[in-house]
Amino acid sequence: MKVEAGTYCIWIGGSCDYGHKERAGAAAAVIELDGRVIDRKQIADLHTTEFRMMLTLMVQLMDELPESSDIVFLTNAAYIQNFDREPGPKSANPDLILQCIESKKRHSSVSVRIVPYHKSPLLIETHDVSTAAMKEVRAL
Repeated sequence: MKVEAGTYCIWIGGSCDYGHKERAGAAAAVIELDGRVIDRKQIADLHTTEFRMMLTLMVQLMDELPESSDIVFLTNAAYIQNFDREPGPKSANPDLILQCIESKKRHSSVSVRIVPYHKSPLLIETHDVSTAAMKEVRAL
């Protein structure tokens, strides 16, 4: 995959435990800059979904990275492709989408690319880490 030098590539994935009444969700990210991993982040909570956690983590990362950055989120979760589209009356997670839209304004460019899960070791890592974080929050 080719990206411009200086572009933050953020591999982001999530996990959700739909099998429990008090559903748990989690998200994890691996942040690369110029081909080097520079950071890893994870979040998890009860009573939520992986998509809420992924959008929440996207907002956090856009707010943390330097202003005017170029950012590409890499994922296999097509759901987050609409992170910057004005939510409609039937949109899921409109509060987080609005936060994403606001956070995106700080940057030169922010986009989402869908990548194949099985060919992306860092994406597989995000799913493994988010699953572990979800299990940990459930055990607390």
